[in-house]
Amino acid sequence: MNTSRILSGFDVEFQLGANWFFTALNLMNDHKLLGPPGVPIIISNVAISFKDEWDLEIDILGFGDPVFAKASLNTNGTALILTTSLPFIPPRTIPFSVLKNVAGTPELVKRKGNEEFESVLILLANLNIRAESQNDQPLPLGQHLERGDASAAWSFLPIGKDVAFGLSKETFDRFANNIWHTQLRASDGTHPLPDLDNKKGDWASVSMTPKNGKLHIKLEGDIPVDSPIIDIVPDPHVTITLILSPMVNNGKLSFSIESETDIDMSIWGNILGAIGGGLTGGILGFVIGLVTGGIMSVVLVGAGIGIVLGAIIIEIAEVIIEGEVQKVIKAKIDGEPLSEIHCCERGYVHLAQKSQDDGFNLSVLDSIPSSIAIHTANPVDEILYKQSLLVTSVFDDLIVDNHGFIVAGTSSTEEKFQPEKISINSFNYNGDDLISINYKRDDGKEQSLAIEEVYNRASQSELKGSFKIFTKPDGATLRLAEGKLACVCMKPVAIRQEDTIVQQIKFESGNSIEVPDAVALQNAAVINVVGYQLIKPLDYNAYYRAKPDFFKDNNFESLPVY
Repeated sequence: MNTSRILSGFDVEFQLGANWFFTALNLMNDHKLLGPPGVPIIISNVAISFKDEWDLEIDILGFGDPVFAKASLNTNGTALILTTSLPFIPPRTIPFSVLKNVAGTPELVKRKGNEEFESVLILLANLNIRAESQNDQPLPLGQHLERGDASAAWSFLPIGKDVAFGLSKETFDRFANNIWHTQLRASDGTHPLPDLDNKKGDWASVSMTPKNGKLHIKLEGDIPVDSPIIDIVPDPHVTITLILSPMVNNGKLSFSIESETDIDMSIWGNILGAIGGGLTGGILGFVIGLVTGGIMSVVLVGAGIGIVLGAIIIEIAEVIIEGEVQKVIKAKIDGEPLSEIHCCERGYVHLAQKSQDDGFNLSVLDSIPSSIAIHTANPVDEILYKQSLLVTSVFDDLIVDNHGFIVAGTSSTEEKFQPEKISINSFNYNGDDLISINYKRDDGKEQSLAIEEVYNRASQSELKGSFKIFTKPDGATLRLAEGKLACVCMKPVAIRQEDTIVQQIKFESGNSIEVPDAVALQNAAVINVVGYQLIKPLDYNAYYRAKPDFFKDNNFESLPVY
């Protein structure tokens, strides 16, 4: 791969070769989303076309001549419109929200390849970042530094690859400028170190550079020395460098994080040694938050990050939200995964994510697309979940050098499932056996599932096993976990007892359930009994209880008896 071919001047370039379109069109064809109803189509080949106004040349078995297609973006760049040369096939619209938080509408251009590089369609985009020089004031919100020349774009997709994503060295400078103008800038326009509430000095600059196959984010600042000999003692200079090492494993892109810290005390190092050491730990947690974003930054700081940083692996995970691919950051410290926060809100279990109000809180990680959901709908006779068809990037090649960053790979297909918002109408028993659950969607449609199917769907959910429920963190947005069945939050209002042992629970919805069934369903993440802890002793049956406090009137056994 050749990073010197990233020449457009746009922030990001996303390049698609003919085989990406071959994969996408066949995925749509397999699900009967192409062609007239009842007419079988077999696509044998797709090529990038430079004939007249067409972009794709599609070979279909049984057709004497190829079918041509024109690819164009809609007005806001969120959909790809394919118009074919066949008059009886209407234009097809493919959701194409590849890049989030863009500044302006992306541009789609086509470029010929050569003996080393594939012919490609290229998506060129600038991101919603403050790219202005650190010596300049940022432009007002909604205004962006003009940049990019579509005519300068070249193909950098290697022969035999389907998809590539590139960032030039120039883009890294803009990422650094964005950090300077946003996360390192206080409301008064100054750059306090580490922040306005805990100011110890002032940030001087931030840079992001590719070096030795890694990305270096360097923050520098100065801490004034409060001393009678202030005119003699040089101010200590703080340099903190986060080093992101990109890796490709099993087709996925991930980053390891390490840090280098230098507080230059010159000959007066002993004066601020203790202060500098304590300050460094706090700054490291802050800087890691610049990269990871979201709730994860809070968790990382809470994990006790100090001067010696634990081994952190950051993975760019993807989830389907409202039919679109969204990114979440998954992290491990010394091999231990950090869990997302579970909340019961609006009747369902959600996972918490930090709001992206500033539009770009995952820095460089947020700009790398891996999957595109080209179709989302309820399967036939199914109201409890939506199915999304994805064309995924299977990355297998990576380069980072002085000219920039490229990751490339082949294409594959995947399907993901997003649960609908539902409530439980009834738990249905045959004698003592729970045999089915009747669900109702928010629009009133109902569907009954045999209990075996309930557990089968739950086993395929992103939610696993029993988990703790927390209050929604400030500034967080919520998402339903992926899967074919939402986990319903149910509030107990009464109990039925035999010999002081709680046998049944009645919920606010009016439904009743045997306690062992409630425990089993909660262990499978089918329901969550709100307000009470599920206790699972080693030598006794599981049971519910209130959180320990000094009051008895909120105990589980204190609920009204029916």
